[in-house]
Amino acid sequence: MNKILVFAALFSFLIFGCKKKEKPSEAGLSGVYELEKQVLDRGGKDSVIKRTQIKIYTDHNYLYASIVPDSSVGFGVGTYTLDSANRLKEHSIYTSRALDSSLTYNLEVTKKPDGYSQVIPDFATVKGIKYALKEDYKKLPPADSSVLDGLWKMEKTYTIKGKDTIPTDVTQYKIFWGGHFIFVHRLAQNKEKTIFKNGFGTGVFTFSNDTLREEEQISNYRLLQGNKFTVKVTMNGHDQYTQVINSATNGQSVEIYKRVK
Repeated sequence: MNKILVFAALFSFLIFGCKKKEKPSEAGLSGVYELEKQVLDRGGKDSVIKRTQIKIYTDHNYLYASIVPDSSVGFGVGTYTLDSANRLKEHSIYTSRALDSSLTYNLEVTKKPDGYSQVIPDFATVKGIKYALKEDYKKLPPADSSVLDGLWKMEKTYTIKGKDTIPTDVTQYKIFWGGHFIFVHRLAQNKEKTIFKNGFGTGVFTFSNDTLREEEQISNYRLLQGNKFTVKVTMNGHDQYTQVINSATNGQSVEIYKRVK
């Protein structure tokens, strides 16, 4: 009898242990989106804005990053809620312009089979003229889920060169979802911390056996765009991980991230 129970338990383990990874939940707005069109309505006069933008919604967080023809980078990170009437409310945590100032945006969303449209009716008022922002997004196909799926903030980063440990002053967020990722950061360019640069990268990834493989598809950094990277990752529980990047010329780069809930 005991042998039968052991066999049954082993069979069950093989069946469920070999089960294919599931794709992330598609409830609400969760997914990865690419901006198709952005229009600024200035008192009834529409102006199309040229912008490349990717946006990811998890089950309760969001992160977007964009670049315009002059190479200026913009981004926003935060939490969101979507009610049954498709009224979307976004609460910012950090943005490229307002930094950590808390802002709330009320949007009207229209879902489509291949994406969604959104309108910010009260985007701005300048000299008595009311501005509205309209955006159309197409949804990118999801891949398998990962333990990395979610929003993360970099807690600490430093470079090791020989016996020297050099810290880096940077604010950085990263989001993973459905096989896609985006990172955004604001990096100090001088010791006085009076000059900063915004940067971002986005693409696809896989994670298995403590190895993160990323393919950068869009970035304001030429060194990253179009390249593939393999990174060693150590999970420090469910809500923290450390990644290490080794370079023959730049030494060893260590980054520690904490999950944003």
